[in-house]
Parts: sequence; C-alpha cells; structure tokens
Amino acid sequence: MWTVLMLMTGLLSALGSIYFAGVSDAVFAFTQGVAAGAMLTMIAQTMLPEAYIKGGEVVGFSTLLGFLTAIFFKTLE
Repeated sequence: MWTVLMLMTGLLSALGSIYFAGVSDAVFAFTQGVAAGAMLTMIAQTMLPEAYIKGGEVVGFSTLLGFLTAIFFKTLE
C-alpha cells in the first residue's frame, strides 16, 4: 500500500508540474489555497476530536470555509 501511495504521489506530482507550467499566477494560487484548505480540513477532523465530537461533520467544512474566507479577504488588499 505504501509503495503504491509513494509511486502515485510521485507520478501525480510530475503530472501536476507539467500541467501547471504555463498557467497564470491566479490559477496557481487558487489551487494551492484549496489544497491548503483541504489539509486544514483533514487536520480539523482528525486532530481536533473535541471539536469534531461537539460540532459533528460540519467542523471540517466550516474550517475550510473560514480558511477560504480569510484567503479571499487577503487577496482584496
């Protein structure tokens, strides 16, 4: 399982590097922001058990929305 995960990560990273070679900075920043939000969502659901117990399934989604809102207002500056 870990070998397949390692190979897929390497392959998809190479494909992403090829795909993003000619895109604009805005598309690249948006993609990185969504990826960071997904990581933040995963951390919120797995590493914050008390919040997950009290808030339920909506904890990850609300964390992601908060992160994207912060990014949105940061881009308005």
